[in-house]
Amino acid sequence: MSIFDGLPISRDKSYLREELSKIDESWAAARFDSLPHVVHILTSQDREGEVQVLKEQSDIIEEVVDEVVHAYHGGFNKAIQNYSQILRLFSESTQSIGALKGDLTEAKKLLGAHNKQLHQLWYRSVTLRHIISLLDQIEGIAKVPARIEKLIAEKQFYAAVQLHVQSSLMLEREGLQTLM
Repeated sequence: MSIFDGLPISRDKSYLREELSKIDESWAAARFDSLPHVVHILTSQDREGEVQVLKEQSDIIEEVVDEVVHAYHGGFNKAIQNYSQILRLFSESTQSIGALKGDLTEAKKLLGAHNKQLHQLWYRSVTLRHIISLLDQIEGIAKVPARIEKLIAEKQFYAAVQLHVQSSLMLEREGLQTLM
């Protein structure tokens, strides 16, 4: 298996594969050493023939490179277009994020102002609930004398005394002594 086997060479140029298989793989080495090749050409009996072989191999490689470029040209163009579109979308996203940051800063300021108002309204509602609760208790205590009189009229003295004691305890507990 040759390192040149994976190259996209069209079927009508199959001769290129054959010519590539004749090229020594040392020419494609990662750390190419040209000294042995130069010495071989300089010590050869037919220097012109050796140089001609190198030129022919160079022409074959140039033709193979042209084939590879032609084969991948569409893919390269598509990749460049995709990259360009990604850059455009990224730039648009960056601008959108900048606008969102500004909107969030403004919303934070508005929420800060509304937060103070909401806290005041909440405090007011808690106070009003407490006042309503106290008014309910006062209303209940205001009905106690009439209930005690009714219990006395029905000769339920023990129940009347219990109601009076419970009401007195509630007044002490809730701090409503000034109402009586």
